[in-house]
Amino acid sequence: MNIWKYEEQKESHNLVKLYKENHGEGELLGDLSEEEIKTLILEIKPNIKIDQAYGTLVYFGMLPILVIK
Repeated sequence: MNIWKYEEQKESHNLVKLYKENHGEGELLGDLSEEEIKTLILEIKPNIKIDQAYGTLVYFGMLPILVIK
């Protein structure tokens, strides 16, 4: 699945959005496998419920991840 990644860094948090389609923001990471995508998500937020997060990305086409510093 092609994945685009947009990242916004603030003093108090980071916001990362993963997209299945080009939404005009972010960079193309390429055609990634399910395992590569899950690894990417866990690198961003290690304590996320990975199956739920991956399912959200697949179903809705976007996964916002908020990481509080």
